[in-house]
Amino acid sequence: MNKTFSVLSFLVYAFYLAVADLDPVLDVSNDKLLTGVDYFIIPILGGSKGGGITLTSVRNKTCSLDVAQDQSLYEEGLWMTIHPLNIKKGVSGRVIRESTDITIRFSSTKTCAKSTIWKVDKYDKLRKRYFVTIGGVEGDGKSQNGWFRIQKERLDYKIIYCSQEHCISSGPCDVICKNVGAYNEHGRTLVALTDEPFVVFFEKVIKGK
Repeated sequence: MNKTFSVLSFLVYAFYLAVADLDPVLDVSNDKLLTGVDYFIIPILGGSKGGGITLTSVRNKTCSLDVAQDQSLYEEGLWMTIHPLNIKKGVSGRVIRESTDITIRFSSTKTCAKSTIWKVDKYDKLRKRYFVTIGGVEGDGKSQNGWFRIQKERLDYKIIYCSQEHCISSGPCDVICKNVGAYNEHGRTLVALTDEPFVVFFEKVIKGK
């Protein structure tokens, strides 16, 4: 057997084993988060001043739309689906696990944007902040500048955004991760990269509720 193929096969197998060892993300009912299932993402700490995650046009009156927190404590926000990147079938491929690369997509709304996948917008010089918007692309994590991950935070979770910086042509890039949290402006809470994270929980959408 070709030695190079053997090494690559071993590395792929080791990667899948490592992923399988990671804890699954749990929803508020202690069920595992699954790909293709609709969820609400609801912040409970970290600048939180409202309900679940939704969309708004505070910064841009048209597209692209900013990801934001609903102003009402009683609103759960918009439905979302979460999809792992680089995880093939097998190794519980439908299960969303902590600290793995994911895409997050609004599934319950139609907008002027080409897609409802979360992405981090270009730097806002006026507000000196990177904001989370929609218009991201499907792919393997290389199709855009970074990727989201879910990590344990206290008894719940936080979402982080990781990107590659300080690349050199002959070597790897450093991965820099920032918390996804709140930026308050004119009575609205926008989702941005911040020092303090949103602490969130995930609630499965019960259709017909």
